[in-house]
Order: sequence, then C-alpha cells, then structure tokens
Amino acid sequence: MAGTAIFDLDRTITRQPTWTWFLLHVNGRNPLFWLRMTGIVGRMIGYKLRLVPRDAIKAAGVRTLAGQDRATLQAKADRFVAGLLNTGLRPGARAAIAAHKARGDRLVLVTAAVDVVADPLARALGFDDVIATGLTWPPGARGPAIDGANCYGAEKLRRMEALQAARPFARPIHAYSDHLSDLDLLTLADHGIAVNPSSGLRHAARAHGLEIVDFEHSQSLPVTLETPA
Repeated sequence: MAGTAIFDLDRTITRQPTWTWFLLHVNGRNPLFWLRMTGIVGRMIGYKLRLVPRDAIKAAGVRTLAGQDRATLQAKADRFVAGLLNTGLRPGARAAIAAHKARGDRLVLVTAAVDVVADPLARALGFDDVIATGLTWPPGARGPAIDGANCYGAEKLRRMEALQAARPFARPIHAYSDHLSDLDLLTLADHGIAVNPSSGLRHAARAHGLEIVDFEHSQSLPVTLETPA
C-alpha cells in the first residue's frame, strides 16, 4: 500500500550542506563577501557556544545576497542545483527516492535550505511537497529576507504537522535524516531512518531502535525497501 516518504535534504540527500556552498556560488567572486564571511564564522562559533541563536547565522548569510532580485537569484540557484544533481547527491538517496516513487509513495522534502534551492531540486527528483526556508523581497529592500522562521528543528516539525493537518500523510510513513535535530520526526514515523548520521543521531538511533543506513552506497536501502532475493 502506498504511503509517505519524508526526506531531509542537507547531508541526507546531498553529500554536503547546501547553504554555505550556495552562498559561495552566488558571492564567491565578490571580495566584500569574504569580509562578511568573517562575521558569519563568528556567529557560527557563537552558536556552538550557545551564545548566538541559529537563525542569526542564516539571517547573516541572507544579507550577503543584497542586490540580488528574485529572478537573478533563482537563475543562479538553478545553476547551483544542476551541479548538485550532477555530482552532489548521495547515490543511496537517489535509489531510495526511486524505490519510493515505484511504490507510489508521496514524497515530501522538508529542509532548512532556502526555497530557491529546495524547490527546483525537489522538482527534478520528483517530490510531491516541499517545506523549506522561504525568501521574500520586501518593498524597498536591497535584497531578500527570510520569510517567517528558519525551517529547522522545532519549526520544521511544526510545519510538517501543519501540512499533515491540511493533507494527511498516508501510512506507512518513512522519514529520513542525518541529524539529531530531526529525532522527533524520525521517532514519530512508522520507519525512522538515520542516514549517515551525525554522532549525536547515531547514539540516539541506537537508543530508539531506528535503522541506520549508508547512502554513500546505492545498495544500502532501508530493510522495508529491499527487494526480496
């Protein structure tokens, strides 16, 4: 019976986080960007020390996109996504997505990545729904700003619950993530799968009986998707 497959993006489907690489793709030739990166790195250190909220890092990155209108930024994002599709995805993620599509499962991408990246990537991979950090262009502003909250941790789960309320997920539900911040999502699913997990999630996965898979190998699929011999 067709169900629902929910995927995180960064380090789950992709090999590397998309945000920093996207900023480099857009701004890498701008000398001023490298000065601004010093401040972003400082915020990253502050976050690790629990002195700075995570959203402040994302907001600082968005400010480096000043001067980019929506059409220009989307065109750059489309080129960035083309590169991801070519060399930046985990083979096992592609295999799992294809297996869920073959079963007729609804595919949901839920990510802190910005929508200009998440939306075209989701379309290319055949996802049915996308939840991502939105960008908006306020009137009179020099560039984009975050629309609402960064789609991470509790915000990601809140938005998943809102989508579930509006359009219920068919069961069984598979959920995939690499990071401890998505533990609630994984444990609420019928089948929670830790993908090349961070050390924190690896420990939690064992404690909660979650399956662990290595998506760097296309043959490493969750047991529920394995083809019987």
